[in-house]
Amino acid sequence: MAPGVAVDSGRTLDSSFSARRNSLNFLRLALAVAVVLSHSITVGGYGSEVVLGKTTLGTVAVYGFFGISGYLIAGSAERNGVIQYLWQRFLRIFPGFWVCLVVTAFGFALVAWNHRNPEVARSCGVHCYVSEPGGPFGFVFHNIWLKINQPGITGTLAPGFLTDAWNGSLWTLVFEFLCYLLLAVLALAGLLRRRFLVLCLTLAVWAAEIVITSVPGLNQQFTAVNNWYPMKMLTLVPIFLAGSLLYLYREVVPDSRRVALMSAFLFLLGLVLPIGASIPTFTLTSMDVTAVFLAYPLLWLGIHLPLSRVGSRNDYSYGIYIYAFPVQQILVVWGVNAWGYGLYTFLTLLFVAPVAAASWWLVEKQALSLKRIRPTEVFGHRE
Repeated sequence: MAPGVAVDSGRTLDSSFSARRNSLNFLRLALAVAVVLSHSITVGGYGSEVVLGKTTLGTVAVYGFFGISGYLIAGSAERNGVIQYLWQRFLRIFPGFWVCLVVTAFGFALVAWNHRNPEVARSCGVHCYVSEPGGPFGFVFHNIWLKINQPGITGTLAPGFLTDAWNGSLWTLVFEFLCYLLLAVLALAGLLRRRFLVLCLTLAVWAAEIVITSVPGLNQQFTAVNNWYPMKMLTLVPIFLAGSLLYLYREVVPDSRRVALMSAFLFLLGLVLPIGASIPTFTLTSMDVTAVFLAYPLLWLGIHLPLSRVGSRNDYSYGIYIYAFPVQQILVVWGVNAWGYGLYTFLTLLFVAPVAAASWWLVEKQALSLKRIRPTEVFGHRE
């Protein structure tokens, strides 16, 4: 936006948003760093991440990812046929994820296994590591379709809360892809051209989330122990669809600082609403209910922050998100967390940066170069 132009001057998201000049990649990078800052507290053993019994910084960052994604991916679903759209979504998620599983299992975890089992490593070598029940091959193949069925690798990490899981960030990816599939279904049914019906669907899911969160007996039935997948879908689908609705109604939604501030206030209101349980990410809380209001202020910042060059060509946010947790774990194995939260977190960011860059240049960017391939032409049929 040109200097001196008022932001409440009757402009809409459609007229203000530029696909090539926006700061959403910067915001995604910031959200990925926020996840690191949050996870460092728990993984490093410094206490609880929980804020006022309602949420964590990492959870808020995940909300942000889903809100931004909802806006951008709705555009992709509208522009492309369903098969082409799913092909592009596959390329963005799966190649980087698969390589991360392999690098974690045969890189980070192998180093940890050698560190924790030096005598076995000297006498038996890698053979003992790969032949362990619950070993590295199982870690790769049991998790290969995004659902994390095997979080740990035998003999590599000390048991305990989150400390027996090699990557506590990856659980969100299956829900991200399920949201992609939801948009594909809506596009296939022609509902993206009937945006009022998408609005009704969003309100229905959100209403169900509000009711379940508000009624203690129902809330207890939607936890990490009971109905984990429905619980997380109730949490994440509304904010993803909120982002999608901002795209679908972009020519009438105002580009307004006032609306952004009001939306941010309504989101933060979740910190004090007296509903929901008090174990964020494992139960529904009031912050899950108000998460739908985060999409607009993030999009507004993406339009108006003068940081469009950050990540415009090379997006390292995904690499930071999927590799930071194993980096944090290996630093704990080496005892770096004993040096204090600040240094531990700084070293996590320092060490994950080249790994994320390698993920982008060697895997993600190469995979995304295949986006122009049209599966419908390769397999000889049309959508």
